[in-house]
Amino acid sequence: MNSLGKFSITPQESLDFARASGDYNPLHLDPVAARRTRFGHTLIHGVCGTIRALDLLLRRRGSRSTLASIKVKYNKPATQGQELEAFEQTTDGVTRIELYADGTRCQVIDIEFAQSPAPSPSSSARLSACDADQELPLDLRIEDCNGVSGSVALGWNEALMTSLFPNATRHLAPAQLAVLLASTRIVGMKCPGLHSVFARLEIDFQAPATGTAARENASLVYRALSTDPRIDRVELELLCTGVQGRIEAFFRPPPVRQATFDQIATLVSGDEFCQQKALVIGGSRGLGEVISKVLAAGGAQMMITYAAGRDDALAVADDIGQNRAMPAVSPYNVLEGTLGKELQDFCASVTHIYYLASPTISKSDGKRWDRPLFTRYCDFYIDGLAMLLQQVMQHRDNSRELQVFIPSSVFLEQNIKGFDEYIAAKSAAEAYARCFEKNHRHCTVVAPRLPRLYTDQTSSIRNSDEQQTLTVIIDQLRQTSAMQNTALG
Repeated sequence: MNSLGKFSITPQESLDFARASGDYNPLHLDPVAARRTRFGHTLIHGVCGTIRALDLLLRRRGSRSTLASIKVKYNKPATQGQELEAFEQTTDGVTRIELYADGTRCQVIDIEFAQSPAPSPSSSARLSACDADQELPLDLRIEDCNGVSGSVALGWNEALMTSLFPNATRHLAPAQLAVLLASTRIVGMKCPGLHSVFARLEIDFQAPATGTAARENASLVYRALSTDPRIDRVELELLCTGVQGRIEAFFRPPPVRQATFDQIATLVSGDEFCQQKALVIGGSRGLGEVISKVLAAGGAQMMITYAAGRDDALAVADDIGQNRAMPAVSPYNVLEGTLGKELQDFCASVTHIYYLASPTISKSDGKRWDRPLFTRYCDFYIDGLAMLLQQVMQHRDNSRELQVFIPSSVFLEQNIKGFDEYIAAKSAAEAYARCFEKNHRHCTVVAPRLPRLYTDQTSSIRNSDEQQTLTVIIDQLRQTSAMQNTALG
């Protein structure tokens, strides 16, 4: 295959594409919301990547063209800023474009060009400007999709499209590009909507013209053909003047809602952890949120830190503050490692540190060592921890006992394929913890190898649940507390 070139999509370009398409799904635009998904980062719109690849092809082709059909398989999403490379090969009149990111194939695009202009979806009506209002995506469940139908206008913003895709805008009919734009709006905003993942798109631009509604309104009509609750899959039919198509999409799990403080308080006595002055690094969600609530229910004095999720951290503190002393909340970026004045003051007498900072845990292809991924893990699990502890030791009375809790993983015992980099980084973190403990007489480091628990990163695992997470965390905190009491005794 021949390389067409490389590109990346910036956050601003994603916003411009949202304005051009009407797909304002927060997965593509809101870093804080995106971190609560299993992807952990803002992703480019799949269709944006498709049209950018088409743009590279048309730059090389250099002539006015008409699409006869396009089929796209979305294998893996790409993050904003990630470099993508497009490769092209034409066989028997079908041009295949493959998009790769870091050696992994993200999209497969099959294109057939028409010998003559195809019927225009807008032959009887002008394309309208894409809606300027940022509507909210529908929050549907798989059972809501049975028989669902609707339509979206074929919107067009000449200036934005020219800026984003100059060659595609120059060489393709706006109406054909408008159909592609409408497809991402359907998936990201209508069905599945908020929690969607685009999997497959097929469009025939030479279909017989049927019906009048789409023709008269210059809109793309969609209708759910089938749903499969077992895998959260929905298949949609697309209809427009001279256009027929299909979409395959999936529901991704919504952000995990951990147990409330009131629920946890029924499982923990009010004085179990009252001797602790605890610093929870990464207490805004996931295991950090659960640990924060358990400790607070047991009477601990606390400070919760966050890197990006300020609102999430404040929500945790507010939940606790309904029945216990409101924990302090402070920003802290483990990659920068700078303690603010409030954190310094708290650390002067801190007795327990719970270190829950983590990047998104990604499965690699297992075929080659992913050094950047390994480095990313080490930045959080080793360097970030080391910088934190170094500063804490500078601001506290080190003759007092300090217990550091850093969760490790059962993955180290199971050797699960595709997680070599994660396992290696966690192993190194355990080694660092042992060295730190050996070199600091009054410090104890606890690194339990926890099972996969119910968080945003594991929400797709159907056998994970809130109760299991609570049981494991409460038992573990009781064990570590007992270890310290024994040591002090």
